[in-house]
Amino acid sequence: MNSLFDDNFKYTDRATILHREVKGLLQSMYRELLEEGYSPREVTLLVLHAATQAEVELVSDWEVTKAPSQQKL
Repeated sequence: MNSLFDDNFKYTDRATILHREVKGLLQSMYRELLEEGYSPREVTLLVLHAATQAEVELVSDWEVTKAPSQQKL
């Protein structure tokens, strides 16, 4: 499995690009929601929950699709 960190636990080039993209999307979303009067902490909670939920669902699906190919080894 690829890593987004190098041997010194620093971002790889791919991680740097990904971080920049995610940060840009989040800043845009935060700016809009803060202007609408929403709490930044509540927005953060929502973002963290959505990211965690997406990870759980995608990893679960990934494990199901990878399991048969790993059994052939």
